[in-house]
Amino acid sequence: MFEAIILFILGVSVLAAGFLSLKRELSTESVSISSTDEAKSEYKKMLDDHGWFYLTGIALFMQFIFRGFHFTFELFYAFIISSGIQSIFYLFNKKNLGYKVCAVIVVSFLVIYL
Repeated sequence: MFEAIILFILGVSVLAAGFLSLKRELSTESVSISSTDEAKSEYKKMLDDHGWFYLTGIALFMQFIFRGFHFTFELFYAFIISSGIQSIFYLFNKKNLGYKVCAVIVVSFLVIYL
């Protein structure tokens, strides 16, 4: 039951962050690119995942460790945990990857053992 509550809160935070991100993108004016350097910086900004792949890998690794080194990964949990933590930090405008990693480890532990 506690696991379902944690996953629900993380899922709602992903939806809220997605809604806010969409709202910000729709409210900004279109970007006019006049040079190659500006095009490169816009492209890099578009592809910046802010550590989401690292967080997903850490969530999968923590499941591997906490389940006793068995290959019974539940990818859904790893994706929800990493995306949820990422979106919570996005909602609070925090960008420190170290805190995100610690939060993913703690939440992975809570989801697996509680």
